[in-house]
Amino acid sequence: MFEIEMLPAREGDCLWIRYGKARPPKQILIDGGRAATYKELKKRLVDLPANHRHFELFVITHVDRDHIEGAVSLLEDKKLPITFSDIWFNGFDHLKSAKLETFGAVQGERLSMALLKSKAKWNSAWKSKAVAVRKGSLPKITLTGNLTLTLLSPDQQKLLDLIPTWVKECKDAGLIPGTKARIKDLKGLEHFGGINIDQLADAPFAKDTTKPNGSSIAFLAEYDGKRVLLGADAHVDCLLPSIRRLLKRKKRLSLDAFKIPHHGSEGNLSKELLDVLDCPKYLISTNGSYFKHPRAMAIARILKHGGTEKTLYFNYASKYTKLWTKDKWCSDYGYSVVLPNGTENGTLVVSL
Repeated sequence: MFEIEMLPAREGDCLWIRYGKARPPKQILIDGGRAATYKELKKRLVDLPANHRHFELFVITHVDRDHIEGAVSLLEDKKLPITFSDIWFNGFDHLKSAKLETFGAVQGERLSMALLKSKAKWNSAWKSKAVAVRKGSLPKITLTGNLTLTLLSPDQQKLLDLIPTWVKECKDAGLIPGTKARIKDLKGLEHFGGINIDQLADAPFAKDTTKPNGSSIAFLAEYDGKRVLLGADAHVDCLLPSIRRLLKRKKRLSLDAFKIPHHGSEGNLSKELLDVLDCPKYLISTNGSYFKHPRAMAIARILKHGGTEKTLYFNYASKYTKLWTKDKWCSDYGYSVVLPNGTENGTLVVSL
């Protein structure tokens, strides 16, 4: 078994990976979504059989509110009967490779404090240093049960870039409770009736430059001959060089699934990135709130440059996802769409 479940996380990510035997499976949790969705995650965790309550790894990819809020709630919940072999999270002091003495932005500080108080293993696979790509071979970690993780993002420069604007950038990303994140609409992309897929797919790429997203922990997960790329909110200019390091003389990296970065933002998915991938399944986690994700330009790039036969998996049936179920587009661009049914909105399991 090797499967990814996208849990309700509103505009964010909460991913549950299961691999190995079904009873009990090995498990990884990635991010926790928003604080408002933690109650659903908690119920799922509490309802687990006693012998299913251990996770090999918990990854908090970065400090954006839609990834970290639920993780903070989880780690501060002293009654939750869940254990982790390791927790990966780059706190403020990991950015500058210092000891864990001071903290940065509000939620990052809370999460760091919760980790210290719990005495949980924190970045133990990295000898308590930053989770980061360095010179030489890409870091590769093998978890119990023979699931291999190859780190693709962040690199050390992306972490350093975050230091001067840690607090400001987190505020801009909506990290402070009660502060709404803002994003400027790109003109014309949300006029659904007038979408021109070819035109959008080939529009100039304007890369995401937000520093918290650049610090995202993204990796390739491999098990039993299957591969999935888990993109968090990573920048293309970090993912692409890492993938090219893996390719060597090959033209494309063969994948079984790709959880695309930043919930389908046009600034985190370029034609150049898609051109080095051979992938049939594209996973998008978002309900479309705040940022109106997935963005039309990102999906158009997948449809035109993401392979001849592909499937889009959305964990929410929103106006931004149901749009892509048009029969003519599916036929013309060789793709299909999987949406949750009415009782499972926000949850979708993808088997690899």
